Amino acid sequence: MADTPSALHRYLDELARDAETGDRLPSIRDLMRRFGVSQAIVTRAFDALRERGAISSEVGRGTFFQASEARVERQAVALPANRSVLLLHRTVSLQRSRALIQGLQRRFTDAGHRVLEVSYTDSEHAHEVLRGLPSFDACLIQSMFETITIRMLATLRDKASVLAVDGAVLAGLDVDAVGIEWGEPLAAATDLLQRRGHQRIAYATTAHPFLANQLGLKRWAQLRNAQPQLDLQTLAVPKLSYEDYEAALVDLIKTRQDAAGQLPFSALVCWGIEDGNRFRDLLSGRGIEIPTDLSVVLLGRTDLINEHAGFFETFGCSVADQVDLLYQAIHRRWERPTRPYLLELLPLMHRVGSSVAKPQDRSIAVAGAT
Repeated sequence: MADTPSALHRYLDELARDAETGDRLPSIRDLMRRFGVSQAIVTRAFDALRERGAISSEVGRGTFFQASEARVERQAVALPANRSVLLLHRTVSLQRSRALIQGLQRRFTDAGHRVLEVSYTDSEHAHEVLRGLPSFDACLIQSMFETITIRMLATLRDKASVLAVDGAVLAGLDVDAVGIEWGEPLAAATDLLQRRGHQRIAYATTAHPFLANQLGLKRWAQLRNAQPQLDLQTLAVPKLSYEDYEAALVDLIKTRQDAAGQLPFSALVCWGIEDGNRFRDLLSGRGIEIPTDLSVVLLGRTDLINEHAGFFETFGCSVADQVDLLYQAIHRRWERPTRPYLLELLPLMHRVGSSVAKPQDRSIAVAGAT
């Protein structure tokens, strides 16, 4: 591992050569994890880029590349205006899906590109329709938990010179992908609850085995093994976010109450909530008040008020970052078709809320917790 700082510098230099002005740098945490180096080493690498004028920082927004004049000239020649982009997605009633598609529409149309949005309910029918469409310069695929068949991918590869996927589902193929690994926000949420005095914590997530969710469950098992003093429980909800998930989760929580109405956990980390206000009301209707009876942390999008409802403590990612990284992935592939295909993981975001309190005396808590 002695050459990892050099590998880090080479990686950042390559990004700087290909970057547009305004492209966001990977987070310090992501680079530490990827190259196995300390925060100080990453910070020094950033400082070196800053001294060269390759990057700049904005308070409250982050650190961004500054393209060189030569790079800007090459872009002007290499990137014709008015490219065509296909946005392909399932028809589901999720605000985060709609917000992402709308954000990408704005980014591409503001840049002068043509955008066609295709929403479908049946993948076989969508495949037949796609076969009759003209070619595109790029296609963004948003599967929303549905299997993307090899046949569909082959058709899209014939129709579009650049493919990008919303979600960590196709790593290892010749597509660029942007997704989230739910283990990191899950660990951060668990740490927050433990620091507030909770030692009996449940993790609620879908029972459907898609990749990002499986990675979260693996991290949950690791936390359980690493911290045996904690009572970490799992609630497997047999629904997805757009299938009345909140009601199914509340029904499942209700089955865990004893005869006195007490739960075997004082805190809940919850993936998949689409309507935070509805979730809170459903629990209240069952006699469970947040955070008096149950502290709750959501795993979701920190910039969608329908999810956090201006109330819930939330760890996860932002739709704005998803839009930004997917736009950059397609734009960079246009500039440099031979660049390595990447799965880019979204940076961890945290929204402070009012849904967490210390365990009450009448709640299930370990003696001595503070």
